Amino acid sequence: MSAPESMDVEREKLLTRLQQHLERHPEEVTSEGRTRREWLALQLVEHYRPLRRFVRREIGRFVAFGVVPSGVLTDQDVTDMVLVRALQHWREAPERGLFRWLRRTARRVVRQLVEEERRRIEHERSLEEPVAYQGDEWPDQVVRLIDILADPTAQLPEDVILAEEAQRILDEALDRLPETWREVFLLKVDGWPDDQIAQAEGVSPEQVGRIVEASRAFLAELLRERRQELEA
Repeated sequence: MSAPESMDVEREKLLTRLQQHLERHPEEVTSEGRTRREWLALQLVEHYRPLRRFVRREIGRFVAFGVVPSGVLTDQDVTDMVLVRALQHWREAPERGLFRWLRRTARRVVRQLVEEERRRIEHERSLEEPVAYQGDEWPDQVVRLIDILADPTAQLPEDVILAEEAQRILDEALDRLPETWREVFLLKVDGWPDDQIAQAEGVSPEQVGRIVEASRAFLAELLRERRQELEA
């Protein structure tokens, strides 16, 4: 099965799960309300991948600072909880800027789970030291990424940007971007068209193009400076 076919299967499975949730938790709503809930379920399927990535980053922050141990909260389980929470509050879901609303919902869910976990932890954990890459140990994927980002005409290859060996270094750089810039940039990496990104983030398609271009330039320069510092 090809990657696109596999993704379609996963989307169908997710949509089925969400529809089953709606059936198990019926509400006395008008036909317009039912249509609205079904619309949100479809949107959650479309936003699932970037939402899960956002949840993974949020969990990673708490893990990196030793607030919760690694592996206690999984991005899949937490994202599923976010989807349920979103469906429970379907009346609040905006048509424009939906992904921003989903991120706020995700933050609340993650923080609630982290706080619950903290209560169960009786001893403090030391902070994890970030891995330092120096000289020849700097991942080849990141070296290639610098060149790609610096060229506005080059495609943004997901295999490079999301490569496991480059994740820690790239995450540090992405954290320096404003949240909206970071999410717009990553949605572009996911292959979303500008008009769909604009709808999800509540900005204009023209702004999407400017944000992606500025983010590329910023990340390329930041990674270049970081490499020079480590090789000095």
